[in-house]
Amino acid sequence: MSTCRRTTNIALTQQCQFLAEIAVQAQAHAGMDALKAAGNEAVRQGNYSSAIDLYAQALSSIDENMVDDIAALHSNCSFAHLKLGQLSEALDEANKCVSAKPEWSKGYFRSAEVYFAMRDYAAAEKSYEKSLSLSLDDQTIKKRLSLTREALDGFYFRQLLPGRDFCLTPSDIIERQIFSSAKQMQNFVYLVGDAKTREAVVVDAAWDVKGIRAIAAQDSMKLVGSVVTHYHFDHTGGTPPPPFDALGIKVPGVRELAVEDNVPVYINKFDAETVQISNDVPSSAIAKLEDSAIISVGSIKLHFIHTPGHTPGSQCILIPRPSQDLLLSGDTLFIGSCGRLDLPDCDAKAMFTSLQKKLASLPDSTRVYPGHDYGGPYTTIADERRKGFLRPISERDWLQQHRM
Repeated sequence: MSTCRRTTNIALTQQCQFLAEIAVQAQAHAGMDALKAAGNEAVRQGNYSSAIDLYAQALSSIDENMVDDIAALHSNCSFAHLKLGQLSEALDEANKCVSAKPEWSKGYFRSAEVYFAMRDYAAAEKSYEKSLSLSLDDQTIKKRLSLTREALDGFYFRQLLPGRDFCLTPSDIIERQIFSSAKQMQNFVYLVGDAKTREAVVVDAAWDVKGIRAIAAQDSMKLVGSVVTHYHFDHTGGTPPPPFDALGIKVPGVRELAVEDNVPVYINKFDAETVQISNDVPSSAIAKLEDSAIISVGSIKLHFIHTPGHTPGSQCILIPRPSQDLLLSGDTLFIGSCGRLDLPDCDAKAMFTSLQKKLASLPDSTRVYPGHDYGGPYTTIADERRKGFLRPISERDWLQQHRM
């Protein structure tokens, strides 16, 4: 009997110790959860320093066997350090996350984000690839990996269309009307820049500047300039022409970028005054361009070709690329047509020279991106020489066809 009692007592003691350990772990976990939740709330409020302190307290309060929680807390710390620009600390926390739970994709994603911020795109690519291998359907990882490979190439280019990419969710009745008009006008807006330095200019920013900014931000690009192909309001924003000006609605555009983002507005000198007045752009923000001007966005060169006709200061932007040059043609050249010649300031003779003497002389392989979606996203100089408005024609015949 005494042996049985001793065995029973030992078993009871062990059970009590086990229950005590469980209670301690539960208490620790509850404390960790509270600290983690407080840290997450600090992140939501943008108080990243406080979040880091709270996550550190949570880490110090939990058992080393709580691997999932340890990995999650190091991941959160990495994110907060990254937001503060503390890249070394962010990378250290990401590596600790990987060490704690190497089968979790988030740790590799965190390290990739830090490498991307460091502009070590080769290392970022490897980490994103590892992260994706552990989470094959994660669209965020796929997007970031695509941006990284684009950065390794060095060229950043986006063609944006209202209703598809921006002008999506109006905040009030006025914005709803503006977005509706944008979808009818079918303007293309372009983002062009250096994918390595993460700098870009926006070409023909109008209708939804907030939406355009958001796209650039999602791609981790900094807007450093606004380029205008010509002065019409659907490419610049500002006051629409009569009779719509009576509505008192101002279309967002280059003014917001010039004033709020403090970026220069690049426009041909012959359209500069109109843009400045109709958009109330500070004169200090206007950069007047001559024919053949060149501006640099990181290592990317934008070559400006003065192509009057649709307006006196219409200009196209040629972007030389190793495989195929790009031309942003504004309203000078469309797929199978050209910009209107029946508006004030139009000049059919000048348009003939712009098309037949300037654009038609570009290499056939040049890909042309127009200012509106009138039949597709792009064409080529070869196609327009064969069946469009770059087909050879005499000036006399051209003027007869476009007599206004």
